[in-house]
Amino acid sequence: MRRRLSLTAALVLLLSLLCACAAQHAQEMDENGYELYFLSDPNSAGGSDAIRAQEKRMVLDGAMETEDCVRALLEALLAGPDEPSLSSPIPEGTALKSLKVSGRRAQIDLSAQYARLTGIDLSLADYCITLTLTQLPNVNAVSITADGRELPYRETQVLLSADTLLSSRESGLRPITVSLYFLDSKTGELRAEQQTLALYEGQTRVNALLEALAQGPEDDSLVSLLPEDFTVISSRIENGVCYLNLPANVSLPEDEAARDLMLSALEQSILSLGGVDEVQFLIEGSAEPDGYR
Repeated sequence: MRRRLSLTAALVLLLSLLCACAAQHAQEMDENGYELYFLSDPNSAGGSDAIRAQEKRMVLDGAMETEDCVRALLEALLAGPDEPSLSSPIPEGTALKSLKVSGRRAQIDLSAQYARLTGIDLSLADYCITLTLTQLPNVNAVSITADGRELPYRETQVLLSADTLLSSRESGLRPITVSLYFLDSKTGELRAEQQTLALYEGQTRVNALLEALAQGPEDDSLVSLLPEDFTVISSRIENGVCYLNLPANVSLPEDEAARDLMLSALEQSILSLGGVDEVQFLIEGSAEPDGYR
């Protein structure tokens, strides 16, 4: 079953970026220091934010026109990150065709490669650009076209500045990147799939991960091992240990090998979360009995 991120996930993503931006602007920066926003390495994200900033020293003095400043930042962003743990969400080969600043809105036209992006990939790229450009004092909104055309997959074509949206932010939603383990139908072994999940306010990382496991993989060659009626009473993380409390009537495969494989997929997925070193299964609050796994 393929899992699609909805508009809600795009909103979650946006709010995450705003939180990241606020944290970065709270730090003292050099006069010529600017933040370029890129994707975090999913293999090391460990459930942390999907987007991270790289500081770049650039000579943008007060005598420069706003359009020249926008061009300098955007070209630096298109050049990609210097840090190996970061990657660009913008398709390779994308170039700046034209730009214009009207009032405090930067209108960016990129080459046709940018139009390949859809869904959360488009949202990630849009806001990496927006967060980078809205650091400039005379830019608080960005619109992005590809080869002169608006992209039809967006809720809005005008992306507001982080500071503007942060003032009206109602909740601390953000996406997390995790490794989910599913059964490879060809090899019969477990295989990890990187997914970016929407983490809602009040929802724990473990709960979001369990929901994603139940919804299934994005890759059609993978199969979810969790039964449809699989439930968890509660979960908590203490001192690097994730305690997963299961009901006594939890639905598990009768075959021991199949049961071990399912629990292993569950355990390895949870271990992909940052700060989790061990998973302990409980039955109605008590340690699992011998032979449970």
